[in-house]
Amino acid sequence: MAVSKGRWRKATAFAGHNGVLIAFVLLVAFMVGTTSTFGTYQNLINVLQQNSIIGIIACGMTFAIILGGFDLSVGSVTALASVVGATLMIDLGTIGIPIGILGALAACLIVGATNGWLIAWLGVNPFVATLGTMTVVRGLIYVATNASPRFGVPYTFTTVGLGRSFGVPNPALIFLIVALLLGFVLHRTRFGHYVYAVGGSPVASARMGLKVARVRFAVYVLASACAAVSGIILIGQTASATPQAALGYELTAIAAVIVGGAPLGGGRGRMAGTIVGVFLLGVVANGLNLFGVSPFWQPVATGLILIAAVAFDGFSKRGGFVSV
Repeated sequence: MAVSKGRWRKATAFAGHNGVLIAFVLLVAFMVGTTSTFGTYQNLINVLQQNSIIGIIACGMTFAIILGGFDLSVGSVTALASVVGATLMIDLGTIGIPIGILGALAACLIVGATNGWLIAWLGVNPFVATLGTMTVVRGLIYVATNASPRFGVPYTFTTVGLGRSFGVPNPALIFLIVALLLGFVLHRTRFGHYVYAVGGSPVASARMGLKVARVRFAVYVLASACAAVSGIILIGQTASATPQAALGYELTAIAAVIVGGAPLGGGRGRMAGTIVGVFLLGVVANGLNLFGVSPFWQPVATGLILIAAVAFDGFSKRGGFVSV
């Protein structure tokens, strides 16, 4: 009896620690068993192509959520990178490609630095600060472009967003590089340990001598840098400057990180969990498409999965249901 109880505890502990991975494997198995098109090479490539931009944003968002905050401005920052970079490329032609990339990065880093300054040194709540910059940046984009797209990005740049290397979409390879790099930073460097410490207890971290404000500032700059990379890829996918780009991406990225096991309270989370969360949401959206379900149901599915993930986290913290 004691042995069976021990095995049960180990099994439940494993399920609690790897619940999202188990859910993802079961979902993939269900899709493979119910539709013949899901497991095809072209469909799997489409899943990689469609979720890489969100995945890169989610990598930066992982740092912000582990820190105990989040960044609502990343969707607008992605659109900013797309508009600034594409506009420079269109106006300057082929020689404008490197200038467009640098311009997009610079514009986005300014937004990230603004978020970091507001949150780290002025003490503005992350929700208020990033909601404000989200609204301001999106508004400035609409004013500058008159809410109209611009076309004419050099064709050679579309290989970044639509091309393949070794049979894998280039956005997916960029996502892999970003995920591996930031995963290493988060789990294997001193800065990553500082992020966990500040997210767990900023007061205790400050007492231990950590520069809490600097860590917060760096995290929000990092989140905007990831959004900038996504925006640059988006230029390669659309070959245009699109003011309406990346609407709602911030909420999908937050959902992916939370589904991946990082609570909004901060102090916990894994990059691997975020990656699985990204593709779990992506497979759900892909499955709805394959079953002919209206795309308007996709946000509903994402919201339900997010609610279930948050509820499960609260349940696991309490160790069971709470009677009222």
